[in-house]
Amino acid sequence: MLSIPNVLDEILGFLLICGMAFFYGLSQVFSRYLKELDVKFTNALMGLIGFIILFFLSNIFEGNVITQINNIDLNGWLTILYAGGIISILGHLMMFYLYKFYPVGKVLPFYSLFPVFGLILSFFIFGEIPTIITICGGIIVITSVYLLHKTR
Repeated sequence: MLSIPNVLDEILGFLLICGMAFFYGLSQVFSRYLKELDVKFTNALMGLIGFIILFFLSNIFEGNVITQINNIDLNGWLTILYAGGIISILGHLMMFYLYKFYPVGKVLPFYSLFPVFGLILSFFIFGEIPTIITICGGIIVITSVYLLHKTR
């Protein structure tokens, strides 16, 4: 049986998750300042800068990146193309476009719905049955996004 680690028991994992959430939130707030820039340019520049930084960090922490790239099979490349094409290009472009017209506080709460969609899609694609706690968490997220926007 697959053992699922509890990230709250690992202090480094917990700190990394908190840091990721903080920096992601910070980037969303600062993205609002970029509303005068073309959305395609902003997304392309962020992708290029991220690629360069991650390429060097991956080479330091994970070893020879070129060898790893050469060992990627067709399914891996399709997954990478999907993640880079659909998620980055469509998802982030739409989000940055919305930042031109709406404040971050109005757009960002909808981003919290991505785990709900992930659970629904994993049910239909992989047949994964969510637990009662996961379903309750999804209901809480949907309700909180609804109530947040209803009160504004």
